[in-house]
Amino acid sequence: MKLSFVIVAANAAKYIGDCLASVRAAAAEMTGLAESADIILVDRASTDATIRNARDIAPEAIIVEAPASAGFAAAANLGIARASGDVIIFVDPAVTLCPGAARRLAEHMDTTPACMVAGGMVTGPKDAVLRGAARLPGLIVKLARLSGLPGRLPRTWFNWPAYGEKHFQQPTRVQAVSLAFAAVKAAALRKLGPLDERFHGDAFTGHDLCRRIRRAVMFDWNVAVVPQARACAQDAFVLRPEVEDFDLNGDGVVRTRVRDEMLYVWKNYCVLTSLGNSLLELAGTSVRYVVSALPGIGCDKCARHNAVVLRETSRAMLDTQLGMQYPTTPW
Repeated sequence: MKLSFVIVAANAAKYIGDCLASVRAAAAEMTGLAESADIILVDRASTDATIRNARDIAPEAIIVEAPASAGFAAAANLGIARASGDVIIFVDPAVTLCPGAARRLAEHMDTTPACMVAGGMVTGPKDAVLRGAARLPGLIVKLARLSGLPGRLPRTWFNWPAYGEKHFQQPTRVQAVSLAFAAVKAAALRKLGPLDERFHGDAFTGHDLCRRIRRAVMFDWNVAVVPQARACAQDAFVLRPEVEDFDLNGDGVVRTRVRDEMLYVWKNYCVLTSLGNSLLELAGTSVRYVVSALPGIGCDKCARHNAVVLRETSRAMLDTQLGMQYPTTPW
């Protein structure tokens, strides 16, 4: 079995060195399991020292340049096209792989023929789980997140989207995992085709891939989480909740999520569900905006975020004629 590590980066000079160092160490651990490994860095038109730092740390890495307009899916497809491995391991540039993490994913893929996607757990500096197993988006997930209950009651049924922060002890079948750290069999990508390049962010690119894997006709394929495979976020400023990411990076964070979600629902359900999901977003966010704007108990950052969500959702609905059509190229 041969492995290919694919890292999609954009202005990640601060993180790429430690990330590549951990990936190189992971590749060295594969003796006896993987015959070889290649490392592919897809750079999305970085304007900082990302490429230079990458070449200093991992001169053997294959550098692929993607245009600035490319979203995550389009950039990842460029990396997949250069990959020669039987298993492709996606790694977010802002994380480092813990010792044995990649090997755990590879071992599960090797011993479980039906598993086409295996995801690890991404933890924060205080060992809190930032990315892991999740349920695929839908109206119940939307209701749960708009209510705010998952964050307040993370270890209960109310955190249904994230399995109530269940402490998985062994590899377990789940609906979806994060591409921040996940292994995908190249054979599945050859049969299903490339990632849908209309998705700009990694979250819904991953959701769409996992849904396609689980719904593949004539194949008993599945998605699994491997809790022993762990990666760690390099600092507290990466892989944040959307409101924190918005506060740091601006409106584009919300725009990408809103439009990716609208596309995902339209693609995998129907026009009416897409419309209902968007109307639910508008109604729920309106209530949250009013609460966040109340003097004394409100939150200025949350109020600004909710206002942008309302604006971007409305614009996306108009741009797509209430979910009736979507562009064939990234938007």
